[in-house]
Amino acid sequence: MSRKADIILYGGDIITMEEPAASPPSGADPPPKIEAVAISGDAILAVGTMDSVFSHAGPNTEVVFLNQQTLMPGFIEPHQHAIQCALMRSQYINISAINYRSYNDIRTVMVNRMSELAAKPDNKDWGIFFGWDPELISDLPTLSADFLDANFSSTIPIVVVGQSGHVAWANHPALKAPKPEIGPNYQSPSGGTVVLDAEGKPTGQLFEEPAIMLVVGQAPLPSEEAMAESFYEQWRAYASAGLTTVTDLAYMPTPEMDEVLKKAADAPDFPVRLGLYKMTHAVKDADVKTKSVPTTQQKCISQLARVRPQKEQRSSEGGVGNHSARLWEVGLKLVADGSPHCGTSAVREPYLFTPLTETLGFPKAPGYGILNMETDALFDTVKRHHQEGKQLAIHCHGERSSEQVLKVYEQIQTQFPDKKNRHRMEHLGLMTVDQIARAGKINLALSFFVDHLRFYAKVYKTDIFGERVNRWTPLSEATKNGVTWTIHQDHPTFPGEANPFANMKTAITRCTRDDPTTPYGPEYRVTIHEALKSYTVNAAWQLHLDQTVGSIKVGKKADLVVLSANPYHVDPFDLEKIRVIETFVDGRRNNLANVNAIPNVNVKVLDRPVKQAKSATK
Repeated sequence: MSRKADIILYGGDIITMEEPAASPPSGADPPPKIEAVAISGDAILAVGTMDSVFSHAGPNTEVVFLNQQTLMPGFIEPHQHAIQCALMRSQYINISAINYRSYNDIRTVMVNRMSELAAKPDNKDWGIFFGWDPELISDLPTLSADFLDANFSSTIPIVVVGQSGHVAWANHPALKAPKPEIGPNYQSPSGGTVVLDAEGKPTGQLFEEPAIMLVVGQAPLPSEEAMAESFYEQWRAYASAGLTTVTDLAYMPTPEMDEVLKKAADAPDFPVRLGLYKMTHAVKDADVKTKSVPTTQQKCISQLARVRPQKEQRSSEGGVGNHSARLWEVGLKLVADGSPHCGTSAVREPYLFTPLTETLGFPKAPGYGILNMETDALFDTVKRHHQEGKQLAIHCHGERSSEQVLKVYEQIQTQFPDKKNRHRMEHLGLMTVDQIARAGKINLALSFFVDHLRFYAKVYKTDIFGERVNRWTPLSEATKNGVTWTIHQDHPTFPGEANPFANMKTAITRCTRDDPTTPYGPEYRVTIHEALKSYTVNAAWQLHLDQTVGSIKVGKKADLVVLSANPYHVDPFDLEKIRVIETFVDGRRNNLANVNAIPNVNVKVLDRPVKQAKSATK
């Protein structure tokens, strides 16, 4: 007797993302069209024709008519900072260029917020703004403590954080918050810079997380209720984008946050799987043995949201472990270089020296960026965790950092062969074609930040990289060299919310949001099929979930997304118009995703007999 389905979906295009079998012999019948999918419990029960799938229907089976929409595996985001995204919803006001195009618009938001705080009796809250982006909004003024005092408030602390998360500006009340306060001739913390003027007075500009957190770390924390709400909103945003699995690439355990995460993941309406990569530092074996572990600050990851004082939050001890199938630690994260937005990605050719790079605080010309780790320490760290069977994901944007990381991985695989770990390299803005080919030979997983082109390609060309922008993230070369690659968006240090179709559009067109006629490096474009693989089967493989999710296959988890249109049938420039109608995680319909549903084309549940439902598409 066949098992009975809890849910059967039919009546639309079904994209399984399973590679087709070899072509049938000449004269043989073609494989049957996928017409329906059955779910039992949390897994896929059947995939195939109407007759074969409906043979699993029973009296309690819920029959879902797709209304000629498209069903496919849920999307997997391989590189986010999910916890930070969630917390920032309750701590920061977003002034990103995704929402605003002029200083006048942003000034109105900031003035209104400061007026609101000034009107509160016994106000203790700060004005904290995130997303200041001179690269995209050309009329933004140069910020300073004096400017913020004069234009917004000289009594309430204000901090404005740049979109990259590597630079911020504070007014004088905010500079006075640390104890001792940031005053004349202040000594910058390791890994950060408090900018001083010619007389040794702080200008209000702060570079890198250690300096920024000196100030932001003094701001009052949001209430537990506010934090809980912000987490709920973040999971809702992910589900609404069609994401069913999301990662956090800068997880730093704290008892309070871990409890929040566990409670969220255990809730029946938790709409995603959340995989965590724990932040770690490169440490030489000799230092581990003597317990003389350096406290080197990482330079290119913004940790601007917190629940405990920063010193405590840095601890890499503890963590959620493998809490459940919806919350687990995937591996470890290291950071090899910095950001292209502040001239600290380790490149081979110097950055351009322009008025914009001066405004952004680039190192003095000629600037080649910064390697954050000693190669010996990186090798020892990778070796140690590789032999423990742990997966490593290493941030590297420039050619020099990519070379450093790649050589370490090559040496490790030569001395201790084990390609099961699927070690990762992240961002890879200027990784060369040769480096990609070498990565393919040792089975590395590459995750590219191609979506920089959507917002920053033009300014990269005119002010930062010049013609090098045309070889930014050469995705087609990864395909040619047999690399299992993905693309990601790295929020919140990137404008807007997670949007897989916007990212795919950039990978396919390599155009900016404002100019669909000028591709940057058209030879590196990819197809819609490759882009979809990067968000499904490839991402599942990178996260060691390829036997669990990433495609619609009997036995895999029923993590699904229903779309308003078939992405294979949509012009690449119109991909962002596709709407997410519904998601399923573990076979459970997720109503949080319905915020994007198009009126009158929502998923419909038929309340008529199965036989009538079967005949509806004939």
